[in-house]
Amino acid sequence: MNSKLLVFVLFAVWSGISWRWYVCGVKKACSSDREVPGTGIVADPGGIETDTVAAEQIIQPSDGYTGGAGEPSSIETVHMEALEDRMVIHFPYSSTRKEDNEAIDDYLSRLAQYMIASGEHVTISGHTDFVSDPKTNYQYGLRRAYGIRDILIKKGVPKSQIRCRSYGESKPVASNDTALGRYKNRRAEIVLNKK
Repeated sequence: MNSKLLVFVLFAVWSGISWRWYVCGVKKACSSDREVPGTGIVADPGGIETDTVAAEQIIQPSDGYTGGAGEPSSIETVHMEALEDRMVIHFPYSSTRKEDNEAIDDYLSRLAQYMIASGEHVTISGHTDFVSDPKTNYQYGLRRAYGIRDILIKKGVPKSQIRCRSYGESKPVASNDTALGRYKNRRAEIVLNKK
């Protein structure tokens, strides 16, 4: 065997082992007990539920909404997903602001109108994938939550009705081993809190 080829093969094997060690050992992103998307993920430890018809209509997207629980059309764009008790906005890599998206703008406008009329509060939690260090990821998550908060404030919602928090990389909903999994982990979750 050619010595250059042997060096290349050894380097490739070493790189694969090092990557696996970093992902599984350091970042703890390979465990098989990861939560399934949409189950057991609580933005507010109190387990807030919405039981009024008006609040349920706010959680559900409008008729023109094309996103949903299915796969996003591209991991390079923002994507909205309606879950049972929350709305989730997924972000492209290294993005902290909600990009222009008619369905999300419509949803946030309806949410703002509902919050102004009802006086109800909302919790926005920011999340990231595991790329970067925990402190940076915490800041990214917080900036994602603040970005959604700022849009609601511009639409007339009092700042006192909005609670923001960041979980950084600590609450993944998908494996960080794939680009799609990392995309699903880069998100802001919006939970309408009952008074």
